[in-house]
Amino acid sequence: MEIIPAIDISNGACVRLFKGKKGTEIVYFENPIEALDFWINKGACRLHFVDLDGAWGSNTNKELLKQMIKKAAKKVKVQIGGGIRNVEAAVELVKIGADRVIIGTLAIKNPEIIKILAKKIGSERVIVALDYKSGKIATHGWTEQTNIDPFTFGKKIAGLGAGYILFSSVEADGAFTGPDLENIKKMVNSVDIPIYAAGGVRHERDIIELSNIGVRGVIVGKAFYENKIPFTIIKNPLQKN
Repeated sequence: MEIIPAIDISNGACVRLFKGKKGTEIVYFENPIEALDFWINKGACRLHFVDLDGAWGSNTNKELLKQMIKKAAKKVKVQIGGGIRNVEAAVELVKIGADRVIIGTLAIKNPEIIKILAKKIGSERVIVALDYKSGKIATHGWTEQTNIDPFTFGKKIAGLGAGYILFSSVEADGAFTGPDLENIKKMVNSVDIPIYAAGGVRHERDIIELSNIGVRGVIVGKAFYENKIPFTIIKNPLQKN
């Protein structure tokens, strides 16, 4: 199972949120490039970049993220999301070195985009983020709620060519309440494409449980930055019991 450190960026800094709420940012690195170097030195094979301001509608971090992707080239694989609002933006990110792109709001608003994107860059480069709150999908950086059931939609996007699903509980994000194992397992069993899970991880036991229910990998942010999980786990992922 992959254990992927997260670098979330807002106002030019590496931050983490509490339950996905704007205004709850805690800064862990004033300069996200230092965060990138930190995780490369810790032996990360893949990093998870999220442009929080992009998800909320701003382009303020666009050039910084391009710089980070280029710097990461040949050192670590990068998957990036947040504010990707059209096919052209996704394709550009792959061209400058991103290994995978993560689309959320774009896919929810127009699922057929997944088919187009899969054809242009390959399904193996397309992650669809399904962020959910109160049992329904949230969009626009978790600020807007839909009436869309994530499991029904998950089946749909798998059929359209998504390579992976990133399944995230907004209510668990950064809260140290534990992953939403019941719903994550339900998603794993609902679709035939790999699932990445995010939100709520507190300690190594949570990661073991996620591995046991069959996720491909887990995105870890605050638990790393708050030293609740040893960095060595990146090079030596826990195996199923």
